[in-house]
Amino acid sequence: MGNLEVAVRFDYLMEDIIKLGWWQSDKACLIDNSGIFLAHTEWMMNERGKLGETNDPLELAILKAMKENRFGALRVPGHSPDKVAGFSRMEQAPWTIVLFAPGRKILAPIVRFRFYYALGGILCIVVISLLIRFVGGRSVKAVKEISQAAGNVARGDYGDPLPQKSQDEIGQLIGSFNAMAQGLKERDFISNTFGRYVDHEIARELMRQPEATRLGGEKREVAILFSDIRGFTPLSESLSPEAIISILNHYFSHMIEVIKGHKGIIVDFFGDGVLVFFDPLDEPIEPTTHRAIRCAIEMQNAMGPFNEDMRKEGLPELEMGIGLNAGQVVVGNIGSETRAKYGIVGSAVNLTERIQKVAKGGDVIVSNSIYRYTHENLNIKKSFDIQLKGVHERITLYQIEGFQDVSLVRLNGPKAGSAVSPRYEWFSKES
Repeated sequence: MGNLEVAVRFDYLMEDIIKLGWWQSDKACLIDNSGIFLAHTEWMMNERGKLGETNDPLELAILKAMKENRFGALRVPGHSPDKVAGFSRMEQAPWTIVLFAPGRKILAPIVRFRFYYALGGILCIVVISLLIRFVGGRSVKAVKEISQAAGNVARGDYGDPLPQKSQDEIGQLIGSFNAMAQGLKERDFISNTFGRYVDHEIARELMRQPEATRLGGEKREVAILFSDIRGFTPLSESLSPEAIISILNHYFSHMIEVIKGHKGIIVDFFGDGVLVFFDPLDEPIEPTTHRAIRCAIEMQNAMGPFNEDMRKEGLPELEMGIGLNAGQVVVGNIGSETRAKYGIVGSAVNLTERIQKVAKGGDVIVSNSIYRYTHENLNIKKSFDIQLKGVHERITLYQIEGFQDVSLVRLNGPKAGSAVSPRYEWFSKES
């Protein structure tokens, strides 16, 4: 009868696609499977009939991708593409919806994300750098302080303890350094104040006394020992200086160990003589005098091994005389702020030195002040009155043989044919 022509308009459909599609889209089109335009929103495309007819790379890429996938998104190669396209094939019709949008709009969220990500990364790096600088700087500062303090300690300047501001590894290191410095300071104080030849346990006990850490001291009764080698001065004239020093060092090494073992405090060495005192501290003087006598007897006992070494080296045997006294002296640090030494001063010291001069080789001579504290336990070989130089009145001295109790010490006579003076030996009750 005729031809019926039906015109289908997709205007409203395309408007809804624009609204429902990419919000950045500025044009959209509807094409069939071969790429022929069915509808579009761009007036410039009115004269065009098929997608890709202008050899546009993006449109050609869409046609190719449509044959392989139902949907997808494409862009022109490059760092920041001018256009981005997306397509999706419809399920109920052989058509495909294609949307076009400027690359800068589509990629704007990514660009912003990249910018903020880079900014956040830089900020994190700055914060981490500041933290590293703060924490590391504090650690470096602490290490520098420890290094500087270690240098000061090496020069003998201990200074104040370093502040321990944390409990981390650096804080523990500072604590260990302070403990080390305090130990060295205490050791040097002991060495400088009490000498190298005082037992450290005795030195620490003395340091608890008020006068031990300040100049001056206090007056109290102590036991005093003075020993000296008999005939050493003439002997030294026939020996070389090296031999003399060797003999003295060997001799003192024996005596010092004995003195330290009986808690004696060595005040000084006078050539071949030794001045020692025994401080009762908070104890009575009686047990202190017993300790001093045992030390003197064991010192004489130690002359045996010493002379055996002398004989092996082809050197003459030596004898030692010891004087013991007890009396009031000033005990404390004597000297100045820059150089002080823990010791004793008083007339009792001078008297002990004169008593020692009376003692012959192998003798232990004690004063009446020692005798009155120990007479019940002592075996006396002889007693005698004597006028000592610098003393107005005659005094009584006692040559001791040992203690009556065989569990302590006693004096044996010299061996037959021996030129060595009598030796003092230890005996147990069993022997």
